[in-house]
Amino acid sequence: MSDIKELTRGRWPDLLQQLGGLTADQLTDTHQPCPCCGGTDRYRFDDKDGSGSWYCNQCGGRDGAGGGGTGMDLLMRVTNWSYAEACRRIEQHLAVIPEPPIAGAESVWRYSDTFYVLRFPGKKIRPLSWDGEAWRWKAPPEPRPLYWARRDVTAPVLVAEGEKAADAAQRLFPTAACCTWASGCKAAGKADWSPLIGRKVTLWPDADAVGRDAMAKLAIRLLKLGAAQVRIVQPPADAPEGWDLADADWSPQEAGVYLKANRSAPIELPELAPVEAVEPETELDPEPLPDADADFTCLGFDNDAFYYQPHSTGQVTRLSRSSHTGTNLVALAPLAYWESLYPTKTGVNWTAAASSLFEKQAAAGVYTPDRIRGRGAWMDNGAIVLHLGDRLIVNGEAQPIRSGIKGSSYIYQRLAHRDGPGTAEPLGDDDAYRLMDIADRFRWEVPASSLLIAGWTALAPICGALPWRPHIWLTAGAGSGKSAILERYVAPLLGDLSLHVSGNTSEAGLRQTLRADALPVVFDEAESNEKPDQQRMQAVLSLARVASSESRAQTIKGSAEGDAMRYSIRSMFLMSSIATALKQGADKSRFAQLTLRNPSELSRDDRIAHWEQLDSDLDRYVTDRIGQRLQARTISLIPVIRQSIKVFTRAAAEAFDSQRLGDQYGTLLAGAWSLQSRQVPTRDEAWRLIEQNEWESYSQSTEVPDEKRCLQCILQHQLRVEADKIATRTIGELVDIALHYSADPTVTAELAVATLGRHGIKAEDGCIWVSNTAKAIAAILSDTAWSTCWPTVLARLPGATKAGVIWFKGSGGNSRSVQIPLDQANR
Repeated sequence: MSDIKELTRGRWPDLLQQLGGLTADQLTDTHQPCPCCGGTDRYRFDDKDGSGSWYCNQCGGRDGAGGGGTGMDLLMRVTNWSYAEACRRIEQHLAVIPEPPIAGAESVWRYSDTFYVLRFPGKKIRPLSWDGEAWRWKAPPEPRPLYWARRDVTAPVLVAEGEKAADAAQRLFPTAACCTWASGCKAAGKADWSPLIGRKVTLWPDADAVGRDAMAKLAIRLLKLGAAQVRIVQPPADAPEGWDLADADWSPQEAGVYLKANRSAPIELPELAPVEAVEPETELDPEPLPDADADFTCLGFDNDAFYYQPHSTGQVTRLSRSSHTGTNLVALAPLAYWESLYPTKTGVNWTAAASSLFEKQAAAGVYTPDRIRGRGAWMDNGAIVLHLGDRLIVNGEAQPIRSGIKGSSYIYQRLAHRDGPGTAEPLGDDDAYRLMDIADRFRWEVPASSLLIAGWTALAPICGALPWRPHIWLTAGAGSGKSAILERYVAPLLGDLSLHVSGNTSEAGLRQTLRADALPVVFDEAESNEKPDQQRMQAVLSLARVASSESRAQTIKGSAEGDAMRYSIRSMFLMSSIATALKQGADKSRFAQLTLRNPSELSRDDRIAHWEQLDSDLDRYVTDRIGQRLQARTISLIPVIRQSIKVFTRAAAEAFDSQRLGDQYGTLLAGAWSLQSRQVPTRDEAWRLIEQNEWESYSQSTEVPDEKRCLQCILQHQLRVEADKIATRTIGELVDIALHYSADPTVTAELAVATLGRHGIKAEDGCIWVSNTAKAIAAILSDTAWSTCWPTVLARLPGATKAGVIWFKGSGGNSRSVQIPLDQANR
């Protein structure tokens, strides 16, 4: 066990909130009700020297008769944990990790224990994050924590642009809590702004157009999120381009005078009023979910866990049976609620309250996680629902999360805000078709790839509303335009209705980030060079495989507490790399492989001319605003697109003679169709679009059954043959020699038979027999999916039979086997 005193020093506010369920208000040095014994003003939290110290004149002290205590004392009281259990939970929460590699850095800014930003000589700024296994030179997955020059949950907040400016702001405004976000103006939407909910905020941009625009957008974001007040300060009119607070030659007094004279009035957001207002009492007013109190909803139980949705937060809360304490229950509803229902002379009868909740949860039934829906587009009871984190857009009308959908059994959980299409008008047919034309101008190996990338991009924001979710894998060499497709075509059109990841992102990281969200995943640099990378990518592909179809199947993982965690992934994946990692037949039929041509095929002058024109059109026609308009168009067309998918799926299944390929390419083609028409296509129109393009490479590359690939893996394996001189032959070549289909000047038929026999293979009368137990076969298939089940898989080949026990020459024994007629197996 680590030195818990040093480990927790200065961290008690976070620990008591995350582990003990206390609120930020309960962790201030003001007299207030005690979270342990209640009352009115007998408790305060002063956190002296970062020890988490607190005082209660009724229950504090060693004997519980009044006095002070440490953060550990408070945590143990509100959770009923023993000291050993509290230490274990703290170490698990803090995820004790090695010191970050910060040697050589000129400046180090700590965002959290697992995220730093470092400045190196030459003004080189690099993010550094811990991914659970090692420190990586990249920013963590969003939402990312803020950098605080000074943490204070009660002080007014000043947001500057950049860490250096935030530090300067703290020197100039010592009574404020100054902060910033990571990775520059374009990454403001990737930060976790929830600590600013309910707080007064001042935004101070740099003296440039980019900074002013970023802060203006951030002001709207913070107001939507729930900031109490937002103002923006205008930098000095005579300041040079790029000036920030780190350049200000002011005293704190001068800075305060300037701020008061140059800040805006509180920014208003009148268009949000309908969202935050009480639901109108009309025929569209949704009925409450069963067992809903005024303040929270009982969602059901699962073993020793009970699930609630407090209406104040909108997020699902899990409480164990022993965690139904006063501290946790006041997070579900205010203290006055419990005092009115379960009063005693000294406060609340918490045992009676817990008993009542257990009865309500029993009536609610077993909790089912697949009822939870996160952000993204959905179909629910005939309604088009867009979940943007802090609100729902239902058939085009905004409403609070807590309203839900009338007649629905789904629970929409409150999460961090996404802009989505915003208030953008749906894109018209001509502008939408232009996006497909631009996709066609990238240089594809197969021209039909432009339809597939355009179709995927159109459909990705509504992946939660689709019956089948196709994936694509973009492959290309350097200089071919792969980065341009991702960064200048896909990214602007998806906006913030997507999850962009890269490098060594793991399956667990994706799963835990997505949870119940239906957001597409764009995975750049999905390489599989080393064995650990291969294993990691196969796990990611397994997640994508499960995400393809709309079913009740769930991913179930164990947790450190011994509970089963259930996930329903509903994402469309776009993988990008130099080469694919597709091995399984099930993966190949779920991914369309799109390959860009080698740029060297064009002369240098032609390449320059091609990219100059394409660059210009990307800048003009593929913008963030166009992306929002495309999202608005696609969301409005969800019913049409779902019908179009049925038409294209039937046509593609006939054309490719495969229902799986029909699902895959029919869905993508329906997405492409939505870029040129708002109508459901006829069967003839669907066939015409298919027949206008060449599909042979797609239909052939994905349809090799597992049993044939297993046999190919065996036959293509090379063996060392010890003849008069050493020779190397594939098993397939030795089979041909043993069956006298071919002659070899070095290897005789008799030697081929003996060599095959030693490896558990017999060739005779146009057939081969493969041993069920030969160690040599197991070694050949050791790194494949058939390493333990090849007899079952090979028995599926045309004409194959379970041949029983036979003698394998050179192996020294008999073995059960599978007989495979080669003429039928190769059909």
